[in-house]
Amino acid sequence: MESLIEAMTDVVEDLYGHVYRVSTFATHIGRAIGLDQENLDRLSTVGVLHDVGKIHVDPEILAKPGPLVADEIRRMRRHPEFGFAMTIDAYDRSIAEAILHHHERWDGNGYPFGLRKNEIPILARIVLVADAFDAITSHRSYQPALPVDYALDELRAHAGTQFDPDLALAFADLVETGTVEVNSGAITALAV
Repeated sequence: MESLIEAMTDVVEDLYGHVYRVSTFATHIGRAIGLDQENLDRLSTVGVLHDVGKIHVDPEILAKPGPLVADEIRRMRRHPEFGFAMTIDAYDRSIAEAILHHHERWDGNGYPFGLRKNEIPILARIVLVADAFDAITSHRSYQPALPVDYALDELRAHAGTQFDPDLALAFADLVETGTVEVNSGAITALAV
């Protein structure tokens, strides 16, 4: 895994912060819904490697400060497929499949295949929630970090459309109860 992380260093903004926050957020969601340790370990790996396919996306697209045009969006949306191809032979199939499907939406409007609801692997559904929360609350080339309350409102507003509603609400509860503490783009995971 370290070699893949090293390869991502030059292409994923705030790599070490982002992937480890996503991994930690995802693992907390997994614990909250009762995943066993084997799946929690898989989930942790998916969180770290979910964006590995971005090493095959033009760095200028990844760092673009404004909105992407249609061709750039199309190329960016290939990163889950690239990530799947990079991990399928090295990791458990469920890990590679979660990487492939981490941008599928509960309502079927995601990519790359437009899967919906329980067609989307549970690990991918969890990572989508964790990834979205971190993207909202962290500085990105295309937007400044937004407040935690705003991110929680977004999770709730899109529960049942973009996100598995049970997972989005479970994560919001974890943050609001202090099980997962969020401070200025950095998290502190409290004992569960």
